Amino acid sequence: MATSGMAAAQEPVRLSAKADAATYRIGDWIDVHITCTVESVVDSIAPVVRDSIGSFELIKLERIDKEPSWLLRLSKTDSGRAYLPPVPFRYFVKNDTTPKTAYTNPIFLTLTGMAFDPKGDIKDIKRPLSAPWLFIDYLPFIIAILLLAGAGAGYFVYRKKKKQKADALSTVKITVPPHREALTALRLLEEKKLWQQGLVKQYYSETTEIVRLFFEKRWSIVALEMTSDEILVQMKQIPEALTVWRDMETFFLIADLVKFAKYQPVPSDHEKEMQLAYGIVRAMIPKDENAAPPATAEKTKEAADHVR
Repeated sequence: MATSGMAAAQEPVRLSAKADAATYRIGDWIDVHITCTVESVVDSIAPVVRDSIGSFELIKLERIDKEPSWLLRLSKTDSGRAYLPPVPFRYFVKNDTTPKTAYTNPIFLTLTGMAFDPKGDIKDIKRPLSAPWLFIDYLPFIIAILLLAGAGAGYFVYRKKKKQKADALSTVKITVPPHREALTALRLLEEKKLWQQGLVKQYYSETTEIVRLFFEKRWSIVALEMTSDEILVQMKQIPEALTVWRDMETFFLIADLVKFAKYQPVPSDHEKEMQLAYGIVRAMIPKDENAAPPATAEKTKEAADHVR
């Protein structure tokens, strides 16, 4: 591409501007090379440019000291024929403080837009670039995975401990002493108030059943399947039973009369039957849990004589 100098032959500075090409696409960088020929009288020289030159935007200004020469990198967003005006340079000659100005030659360029097919698909001018993944990019995912793993491990430990606790509780067998079980059952029977409701026979049946079950658990005899006489025969072998022998005879006798002989007891008999049941159970509480005072030797001997 032809260029022309702006300075006259007698001028100490001669500038020449030349672009790399005559045609560019919108958005491309336009590199303009400016060469400078100076006489020895020139003390200094520099371009006088700002952010733009004519309709061109200045991207970069770089001096190359070895020639000297300059590189102007420009850009333009409009298409069509473009005119780059002369670029002014200010210089000083030796022994003269008055600035002088020299100009480059103008340049004519052509800028074209992007060719596109109106019927074609809309595409990016260039494929998007994929930035490389760094450790900081993976960090949120790593933290999320660690949190999920920690939550899962915590839930597993919680479930395991809960199961172990449940298994431990299931293996613990709470044993209630027979006398406590019997005394509780008698209190609950009182609260039912059966004989007050006319259920006399049921009242005596449940009272004797509580005492029979107590004998089974306390002395390991099959009292629920025995008659009253058979129970008394078995209880003769138990020292604790001797202290309340008369009470046991009375207790079973009244109950049998009500259940089998249609005996009609009075309210005082009902209350007495319950008190006899309490007394029989309490007399057979193990010594280490017996809250009542121990039976005297005279009372035990008296009960034994009565049985004989």
